[in-house]
Amino acid sequence: MSKVMALKAGDVFVVKGAGIIPRLINGAQRFWAKDGSSVYSHAGIVLTDVGATLEALPNGIRLGNLSKYNGKRIKIARYTPLTSGDFERAKNILLEEDLGRVYPAWRLFLHLFPPLARRVSYRGKWLVCSELVGKYLALVGAREYNYKGVNPDTLADEWDKWRDFETVYEGSKWNLQIGSKSEKKS
Repeated sequence: MSKVMALKAGDVFVVKGAGIIPRLINGAQRFWAKDGSSVYSHAGIVLTDVGATLEALPNGIRLGNLSKYNGKRIKIARYTPLTSGDFERAKNILLEEDLGRVYPAWRLFLHLFPPLARRVSYRGKWLVCSELVGKYLALVGAREYNYKGVNPDTLADEWDKWRDFETVYEGSKWNLQIGSKSEKKS
């Protein structure tokens, strides 16, 4: 049984990846995590109600679609005070400043020691996936502007703890219905 969900532009997500790099990311996150656990290794921003995304991927900061994560463990969260004006302003800044940038794979090594990742980012121009989401959340007023060094595990933990976030979905048995406007069980 899968859950059909209604996305909103401005939602954010973290997803559990497969392979050696996501396992290494989770290992480093688990080591530094206050709760000693880490599930998610990638993060992104939902740009439209039909699942268009902005993500920092190995081939650069690109547009994508959430449907590519169907069947993978995912958490989708919503910043409830978000206005359409704040979302549009933040989206336009990210598209202008970050879309098309090269993915800084070398910065992943800095995340083995988070204080170093926070200090070495070249003025915030070289963002890994979670820092891109952190920058977006700072632009809409959801978190402090210090997004450098943030990782997917930290984002997921913040969304669980902060009152202005609600979890839209968490799990792996989901299905994105393009154009869906309501949540139903199938």
